[in-house]
Amino acid sequence: MNIAYLSTDFGIPVHGNKGASIHVRELSSALVAEGHHVEIVTCRAGGEAAAGFDIPVHEFPLAKPERLLVGAIQDDPYASEPMAKEVRSMLYASTLRYRLRELMDTLRPDAIYERYALLGTTGVDLAKDLAIPHILEVNSPLSGEQARHRGSALAQTIRAVERRVLGAADQVIAVSEPLKHWIVETGVDPDRVTVVPNGVNIERFADAASTAVDSRARLGFGDRPVIGFVGTLKGWHGTATLIRAVALMARERGLDHAPHLLIVGDGPQRGRLAQVAAEEGIDSLTTFTGMIAHEEMAAHIAAMDIAVAPYDETPDFYFSPLKLFEYMAAGRPIVAAGIGQIEDCVRHDETGLLYPPGDVDALAHCLADLLDDPARAESLGRAAREEARANRGWAHNARLVTELVEHEQARRRRGALRQGSR
Repeated sequence: MNIAYLSTDFGIPVHGNKGASIHVRELSSALVAEGHHVEIVTCRAGGEAAAGFDIPVHEFPLAKPERLLVGAIQDDPYASEPMAKEVRSMLYASTLRYRLRELMDTLRPDAIYERYALLGTTGVDLAKDLAIPHILEVNSPLSGEQARHRGSALAQTIRAVERRVLGAADQVIAVSEPLKHWIVETGVDPDRVTVVPNGVNIERFADAASTAVDSRARLGFGDRPVIGFVGTLKGWHGTATLIRAVALMARERGLDHAPHLLIVGDGPQRGRLAQVAAEEGIDSLTTFTGMIAHEEMAAHIAAMDIAVAPYDETPDFYFSPLKLFEYMAAGRPIVAAGIGQIEDCVRHDETGLLYPPGDVDALAHCLADLLDDPARAESLGRAAREEARANRGWAHNARLVTELVEHEQARRRRGALRQGSR
């Protein structure tokens, strides 16, 4: 089938290195591998495509009149930055539906698959115009995130649009069970909401174990054990807790026998985290790589003796951590906070170790246990890799998406037959 894949969040460059960008590329590639034709529509392509990614990406940036209006709002001392961005999103959605007509006439999609964006109404409206199924993927409760983390000038409008879009989609995909509960609470029929966690490109990480020695040598780690983290450096990711846990191990073992800490990624907390490492006395044992291309991620994970997902206690934890599945596919022993969907993905002492979120002592204890018992660590990593191969590949997600589209197509055919028999 032909699928139009909509990604209209200005913060997600399709060709970028954010987890959301990876999600768009990997799922669309998996759909193509399943035999479908996919073309992506976005407000932001984000530069050149990565090597090997050849799915058509159609960039429709904000039109000039809309840019001028948004600029005027940004210059208005009585307005605010959140207001300007929210107006931008509404303007963009209100015109994109019509700007896409020529492309839709050429593509003739059988379905629209959309990554939910704040105030994004294009997918729902376009699917209605074309009389085709609309599958909406929801990765977070965007109205709440906007109000809590960025401030919202149009909170009532955002919530009203959100309820309309969620209620109008034919099928809604939630990336975690807590997120499904939130979607249902907005009034969506539970039967229309399917939980599909993030996935991983199995083949990209398949050779991690065999390349570990080379990866470690290339990164300059030598024989010292390496504990690693991958992710955006934001407060709720718990990276400071990980730094403190490694520091605790260093005090107990001595600096000469302590593990090296590899932090892969970048974000607003990087400066503060470097300060924490210095305050804890392990800045010489801590490497911050900054942002790296996703094509380099497998080599960095391969260099890790233990991979950590150190989330702190967070109310309504709804995330589906992409890095967790990459750790699993790479066969790395995992230590993760026992919170939200992580507890469903990692079985304690079978495919990894879980500890209470935010507990520095418990995290340090888990890390020490695995460093001191390489056979156990290897067994956990091997089981995690087998779990990823069986259930966490993007191909699995693509088949679920296909089933949802086919279900909706069959429902529409039955409705047409009933209508015709009257």
